Amino acid sequence: MSSKSFIVTETNISSVPHDWLFARYQRIERMLVHSDNPKLQKELELIRNHLQDDESTETVEQLELDIPLAVREQYAPIVEYRLREYYELMQQKKSLEFLIQTIRPSEPKVTASYDSVGGSGSGGLTQSSTERAVMAMFHKIDRYQAEIKEVEEKMYPMQRAIRSLRNEQRMLIERKYLLREEPLDEQLMMELRWYRKKFYHVKKVALISLAQSLRIV
Repeated sequence: MSSKSFIVTETNISSVPHDWLFARYQRIERMLVHSDNPKLQKELELIRNHLQDDESTETVEQLELDIPLAVREQYAPIVEYRLREYYELMQQKKSLEFLIQTIRPSEPKVTASYDSVGGSGSGGLTQSSTERAVMAMFHKIDRYQAEIKEVEEKMYPMQRAIRSLRNEQRMLIERKYLLREEPLDEQLMMELRWYRKKFYHVKKVALISLAQSLRIV
């Protein structure tokens, strides 16, 4: 069999030499200039993904070499724990924001009231029950806003780290860890329509990148 006559499939691609894959890839590209054959397009995508995955494997191996040996087996569970903490903080912030929204619509009107007996102070002016309710409401809102600020400060390191990820990495992290129930890897692979090798590569690089951003490694 020559490098020009064979067809690449999911079954044989792992055993095909790289120079043959490159030759077949270039040949299909030329053929697709004059054709939109879906079988050729699928074969082209298969080869492209395989070659990219091989390059990605080298990238992961290099990234792992940069991690100190003492923490090489520990960074992933630490990052995953921090991601779950971040999700809980997100939920806490949403709850506080909801509480503020439930208070504000019922805000009563402020009206002045005068003590009929006189009371202490100049002119006997006192606060009405309505004014006291308004003040209590604003104190409660201030307290919730202060709590939100504290939560946001705790969230910031992970928020910044997630924003620094590439699109595919960020999407995987959000759909894997930032949910109430963490989906199985196989389920997420099907949803994203990613090959197993690509899924675990993107996941691993994302966790390493987060670990570096958070100064875990």
